[in-house]
Amino acid sequence: MRHILPVLALTCAASMAFTACQDDVSTLGDSLSKGEVTIVVDSIMADVHGQAHWAQEFDSRTTTKLLGNLMVPEYGSLHCTFVSQMMSATQMNIPDSIAEADVDSIRMMLSIYRGALTGDSLAPQQLKVYRLTKQLPSDINSRFDPKGYYDPNSPYGTRSYTVSNIARGDSSSRVYIPIQLPKEFALDVFRKYRAKDPMFQWPSELVKWLPGFYVEQNFGNGCVANISGMHVLLYWHLMKDQQVTNDSNKVETKRVLARDSVCLFASAPEVLSSNNINYTASTTLTDMAAAGRVILTSPGGYYATIRIPMMSLIDRFLKSSAELSVVSALTMRIPAKEVKNDYGITVAPSLLLVPVGQRESFFRENKIPDNITTFTASYDSETRSYRFGALRALFMDQLKKYQENPASVQDMEYCLVPVTISTEKVENYYGQAATYVTRVAPYISSPSMTELETGRTTIVFTFSSQELK
Repeated sequence: MRHILPVLALTCAASMAFTACQDDVSTLGDSLSKGEVTIVVDSIMADVHGQAHWAQEFDSRTTTKLLGNLMVPEYGSLHCTFVSQMMSATQMNIPDSIAEADVDSIRMMLSIYRGALTGDSLAPQQLKVYRLTKQLPSDINSRFDPKGYYDPNSPYGTRSYTVSNIARGDSSSRVYIPIQLPKEFALDVFRKYRAKDPMFQWPSELVKWLPGFYVEQNFGNGCVANISGMHVLLYWHLMKDQQVTNDSNKVETKRVLARDSVCLFASAPEVLSSNNINYTASTTLTDMAAAGRVILTSPGGYYATIRIPMMSLIDRFLKSSAELSVVSALTMRIPAKEVKNDYGITVAPSLLLVPVGQRESFFRENKIPDNITTFTASYDSETRSYRFGALRALFMDQLKKYQENPASVQDMEYCLVPVTISTEKVENYYGQAATYVTRVAPYISSPSMTELETGRTTIVFTFSSQELK
């Protein structure tokens, strides 16, 4: 569908479009007065020839940690564990009065935002924590096998729980899973703190003494939780002054026994943390893929490839354009729908559009979409689609190449991958805020299933057109 909107020669839109191409404003005015400018909106229903592909492994290094086992008839089976290095807390203060005999315990705290799980929150679970015995490799991915990096016969801590019954944190939005770690570990840390060990200042020194932890769920099924935080806290007791009201309603100061704690270590974006994902797709999904339906899953599993009909787009533009034409926008909308299930597994929140052959390196090298060759889109629940709204630069680059050498341009093969997009809002000197993408990583926060209707993709051109008279 094409809409052609005639406008006066000296309209703002036309002026803006052409002043970007001309420096001589007076000459520009003369040329504009001799022709009619039109705004062309050309909507194309295109089949971008989608196809589902299976990824055996993917980059799973992220601060998000999945833990648990899940079996969903429509989705498949998912088993998630994780490994993580630790980083010393930036602010740590143990009072000088605290002696080794005052140290009570040390705990690992796993935090979960309320509702950040897939499955049954009442399902009984048990996890085990292991101290790593050697440093993790730098080329770690979702298929990493921690065997040989820890002693399976010496768990550092064990905890049975249900997500619905674990203790609340400092707000109703978050809960914690506390895991008691060995007392000797607490004393070792305390002694190193008193000795001002450099491991508290330098992560490279800490990882030599504490390579990290491996956390697995060894009992339970039906629930996968999104672990948002991982901290290690040291606890001690001390005598302190406290004001109390006695029986005569007089306030007096008494020495009382109190307990205090400090965060020693935490899993942070600066250190290596990776999910170990074992996912087997259901026969429902494998049959859909075999039948040519375009599906996406997370964490890992299916991604898709599409073919953007660049040659058809260029040809359509050249036939519709005039001597002076300026492309102002090019968008692509891909319809999507959920795969029905009873576990609340929905579509992926965002997708990455990346050239075939660059999918793995994009994540491995922590690249950011440049809106020239790589793009992102978020799911719109109202239109039930993903809209890539910044494809103009890609088209203009291909158009330029075509004009120089038509044989150098062909239809473009792209991958579509579920992702998580991290952003940061920055204000300038004038108080104007701008949002920047800081990281794009494979979507690991929760299981997802998406079916793309690539045969109903809509591509929309918007450009101004003028013929000189």
